[in-house]
Amino acid sequence: MSEAEHKDDWSRFIAGDNDAYCRIYHANVGELYRYGVRFTSDGELVKDCIQELFTTIYRNRRRLSVRGDGRAYLFVSLRHNLVRVLHRRHIFREDFFGEGLPEALPFSQDEHTPEESFEVDEMREVGRRQLEEMLATLTPRQREIIRLRYVNELSINDICEQMSLNYQSAQNLIQRSLKKIRKKFASE
Repeated sequence: MSEAEHKDDWSRFIAGDNDAYCRIYHANVGELYRYGVRFTSDGELVKDCIQELFTTIYRNRRRLSVRGDGRAYLFVSLRHNLVRVLHRRHIFREDFFGEGLPEALPFSQDEHTPEESFEVDEMREVGRRQLEEMLATLTPRQREIIRLRYVNELSINDICEQMSLNYQSAQNLIQRSLKKIRKKFASE
């Protein structure tokens, strides 16, 4: 879904279109879940927080002021929900990126033969291990910005909002992170 389509869906949703609400949910729930499990391994808690997020935005849609395509708003809101709940439970991990990546969730509707599924799973596992190895060389903040930019595909402006950075600082952090990865893995 393009950024323009996301913006259009948000406008329609705020105006009362329930189909647009469903499209926003389905377009973002997988990425939100994968983002949420970076904070906690409790997948059910992440699902609950996503449900709470979407329930809250539905109830308060007339008062929402969402900039851009709304994705940054969703990620920031989920992060706030999770941190609030985890702090309440006293189980928030300070270095939540240090424990590796969770398995990708099968949100795809594609049908594969068992052989194709095995090959796809094997390729994903190799890619996941390579990504983990690359990200392990970065600081937690560098890992977060790389994930937001290249995994979650957020714009620099959305990243700035989410990480409380100015535009140039975000650009610099991304470039330093990529340089560090290139330096480490170009020599191997």
